Amino acid sequence: MRPFLVVVLLALAAPASGHPLDMSTLTVQVEQDRVLQLLTIRKDSVEELLGPDGARLPPEELMAALFSATLGASDLSAGDAPCELLPVDLEPGDGNFRLSTAATCPARGPLKQRFGFLQRVKGEGQSLIVLADIDGESSRQVADAAHPDITLARQGQTEEHGFLGFIRMGVEHIFTGYDHLVFLLGLLLAGASLRRLLLVVTSFTVAHSITLGLAALAVVSLPSQWVESAIALSIIVVAVLNLFGMKGDKRWMLAFGFGLIHGFGFASALAELELSRSELTAALFGFNMGVELGQATLVLLALPLLLLLRRSRFAFRVELVLSVASIGVALYWLWQRAVLPSFSGGA
Repeated sequence: MRPFLVVVLLALAAPASGHPLDMSTLTVQVEQDRVLQLLTIRKDSVEELLGPDGARLPPEELMAALFSATLGASDLSAGDAPCELLPVDLEPGDGNFRLSTAATCPARGPLKQRFGFLQRVKGEGQSLIVLADIDGESSRQVADAAHPDITLARQGQTEEHGFLGFIRMGVEHIFTGYDHLVFLLGLLLAGASLRRLLLVVTSFTVAHSITLGLAALAVVSLPSQWVESAIALSIIVVAVLNLFGMKGDKRWMLAFGFGLIHGFGFASALAELELSRSELTAALFGFNMGVELGQATLVLLALPLLLLLRRSRFAFRVELVLSVASIGVALYWLWQRAVLPSFSGGA
């Protein structure tokens, strides 16, 4: 059981991960041979691209440096003919930088672009959401550090990799959502039998799928700080119940209730994309499928280890250590999300 314990404790020691949209977004509008692009990139990504002193450059120098580091280094072509992107404007605000560009691409055929700068930023900042209006046809794709190339279809050609990109984004979101992983671990520790484990995990999955859809479609909206704080609190509640051995048949109800809260956390990854209802429905389906695939993979990997753990003489000690560690890291997240913002004047 030692390797399993080491892996879990390393996950608990990872930095807190919230759920605001950390990805950059690129809006592309094409009318005949004119291509307009608007890149929105978060301030922390700018600092990684330009260094700690980059954000303090004079506006004109900052615009030139940021353009050179991002779109200026991204090859854009129409068909086989290269396009030249020229910077138009830079607008900082709300923790983001918005860089407008324009280009003339006289050749018809698909637009192709490579975003090499994604490999120079960390975490979810390595993902770029591309929203395009190509001669009146809408499309959406996800580029990331591992897949920096996109193709935007024109002249009736079909979009490539858009839906798969949102599935991949959902998988990555669950793998890097450490608070969700710790909560899921607590649920798995609570199962006294395989039947109870499956019931608890299924209840959690159904619940967060419901609120993910409601929140992403703007049917229900909750303040992000409340949601993130409640997620940390849910970890504490489950871990405390595990410490006191409360693993009855009603645990699935608790998993369902807290799953509703976690769904709002998942939804914030799509909330700032400003997609139309039809576009958001497709993106939501792909993203949720990715979340479920990632979660199912983790559960399938963890279940055999947990079942073996329950048959060993170290079961009580390991569960005790994991529960205490979960409480400790959740208290730290709760402090970050609920207490510190009030000191700094946050909502």
